[in-house]
Amino acid sequence: MNKTQIAKRYSKILVSTFDVADIPGILDGLRIFLKLIDINRKLKPLFISGIFLEDEKDRALKTLLSYLRVSRQTERFLKLIIMQGHLPAIKEIIKASIAAYNERLKRETALVISPLTLEKNHVDRLKNTLKAITRKEIDIENQVDPSLLGGFIVKVGSTVYDSSLRGQLQLLRAELTK
Repeated sequence: MNKTQIAKRYSKILVSTFDVADIPGILDGLRIFLKLIDINRKLKPLFISGIFLEDEKDRALKTLLSYLRVSRQTERFLKLIIMQGHLPAIKEIIKASIAAYNERLKRETALVISPLTLEKNHVDRLKNTLKAITRKEIDIENQVDPSLLGGFIVKVGSTVYDSSLRGQLQLLRAELTK
């Protein structure tokens, strides 16, 4: 089973097992744990290696998590991931879990690439328009790309809306070269 399949499986478990209100806290706890094992490279082999017994891994995890002050739900979910040997896929699990959580709440994040930072009134108008199109609550993530010159590009899921000057010129060039 590859990391993507593992991540989808765990994201379904997270969204179906835990209360919706608890999921953001669990995800925050997973991010904190991931950051810790990325910083301290000696911790990762402790939880991944077959050298240590499950009991030893469990004790180390409880001790570590008590210092991090994560929720009991985070501890249970993380223990499941570690004991099943899927800790190497934790980044993918977090990403898939965020997507599953947003899907459950009917929320989507739209990446808006523009030549300048969008003003609040433009963001609000864009949110309302995208909400009408997608029938989901929309969060806007603005990325500035000065090379666009004008217009903007909106990415919602796998759909791309390109109203940038560069995109329009590329379309025109494609039409003229036919």
